[in-house]
Amino acid sequence: MHLDATTLPARDAYAWLTGLVVPRPIAWITTRDDDGHVNLAPFSYFNALASDPPMVTVAFATRRDGSDKDTLRLLRKTGRCCVNLVEEPDLDRMNATSAELPAHESEAARYGIDVVACDGFDGVRVASARAALCCVLVDVHRYGRKQGVGLAVLEVTRLFVDDALLDPAGRLVPERLRPVARLGGNAYALPGPHTSRDRP
Repeated sequence: MHLDATTLPARDAYAWLTGLVVPRPIAWITTRDDDGHVNLAPFSYFNALASDPPMVTVAFATRRDGSDKDTLRLLRKTGRCCVNLVEEPDLDRMNATSAELPAHESEAARYGIDVVACDGFDGVRVASARAALCCVLVDVHRYGRKQGVGLAVLEVTRLFVDDALLDPAGRLVPERLRPVARLGGNAYALPGPHTSRDRP
């Protein structure tokens, strides 16, 4: 099969793209509004961008009416967020937080997800997440046609990593992570056997 991606309806393009660009890491993002309500939502158009300074990107599709989703709206307003790592034990709770709630209703409160203050950063992280990136907003770029996308560039200013993920020298042990990744449709990928290769 050969497809002309330039003529595909947006719904079909989404299905093909999210089905083939896999697995995608999930940014489970916490933000807060002026009243202290915690917004918590997952986004799978997420990846690392640079290491000096450390930066990541997250893409936020707009709502059907063209307005920003709550996470991006709050990120623009406060300039900060926390990207939480999603592992197997949090899969169902993360999936629940993808539901659209009223702007001032907290997903964390609705679904009983505990959050804790970030150390040295004005924000909160998911208490059960064993790793989190505390980020400040660098810029938002607009892309897309009818349903636009806001691509946020975030600088990571603080890291939280559970000691259980580290070796005695304080280095991350990749095999100890149990990250959940997004596939196409309603499918998620869970960690399988690891393999390693020396870099040439």
